[in-house]
Amino acid sequence: MTLRLRLTALYSALFLLAGCALLAITYLLVARALPEQSLLSRGPVDYSGAGGPLRLELPPAFRETLDEEAARQRSTALHQLLVQSALGLALTAVIAVLLGWLMAGRVLRPLRHVTDAAHRLSPDNLYERVELDRPDDEFKELAETINAMLARLEAGFAFQRRFAATASHELRTPLTVQRSAAEVALADPEPSVASLRRMAGKILKATERQEGIIDSLLVLARSQEGIVHPAPVDLAKVAGTAIDDVTSDSDGNGVSVTRDLRPALALGDQPLLERLVANLVDNAVKHNVPGGWTRVRTVASQGHAVLEVVNSGPYVPPSVVASLFEPFRRHGDSRGGPRKGVGLGLAIVAAITSTHRGWITTQSRADGGLQISVGLPMPPPGRGPA
Repeated sequence: MTLRLRLTALYSALFLLAGCALLAITYLLVARALPEQSLLSRGPVDYSGAGGPLRLELPPAFRETLDEEAARQRSTALHQLLVQSALGLALTAVIAVLLGWLMAGRVLRPLRHVTDAAHRLSPDNLYERVELDRPDDEFKELAETINAMLARLEAGFAFQRRFAATASHELRTPLTVQRSAAEVALADPEPSVASLRRMAGKILKATERQEGIIDSLLVLARSQEGIVHPAPVDLAKVAGTAIDDVTSDSDGNGVSVTRDLRPALALGDQPLLERLVANLVDNAVKHNVPGGWTRVRTVASQGHAVLEVVNSGPYVPPSVVASLFEPFRRHGDSRGGPRKGVGLGLAIVAAITSTHRGWITTQSRADGGLQISVGLPMPPPGRGPA
């Protein structure tokens, strides 16, 4: 049964129920109002004539006849009332069914518009919206909800297209470098050992970049799959390991790293959380100025394990801070600045934080650099690290 048919049946059933109730009430009221005996048979009848008041006493046989006639008339009247009311109810029920069918169709007409719009949708026309010229009611709210969903889908599809195009470009760049280095070496009929070593160095560097992109893409995909077996992880220990790895790297550009690591247990996937902390610390050191500084702090606050990373560095306009968490977005690309990393570090941080149902706040510092804070849910009380 279609919704229109069910609504029609519901309207008709309610009408019949109300009509039967009204018929029963009317029947009872009329039956109560009609006397079961004749008024003349209830006792002596006082009569005022020319000769004075008279009291007439009807014979018993005549009173019985009057009572029988009164009962017959009462039964006939009630029967006629019941038959005629039933016929009227049946006629109005037919009319109610027709009106219910028309009314159900009119009520469901906006829903048909929404359904038709949904049938027309495809990845190529997600820009279309459901247009309903109605007052603020349930159907208007449904249309606005669907339009909001379509806007999110359109943004999601657009993001996927940009991501696929950018990822393809990023992966093609190392391949182009490798191909160019090999073609240059092959074009020399008598290559020297030095030229071959230069070619091998370029190919090795391009391969490392390609491996970094693929590894980051795999982590990004894994971070969006969800957490299967969450466990308590101490962000202080993870941050300490990440700081030790960064400070032991010779490419730190003389950036000093200070730490204020207090126990902060987070509930989540340890490899992903290690990657989150490592990306934040590595970015803070890599995207810095020579001789700059980085501060890393962990603390438990209001049911969240908070990691805060603050660094010096180039000034980042507040208008571009949010875009830094998009894949393959690097601050300085638009100005021809240096291309450090593969542009997936903060995107991975955002994905891992979202998977762990945490939050991120990012502030641009007036004298350069960023202040990034990540909050992750803590495990239930009594559950410590494994």
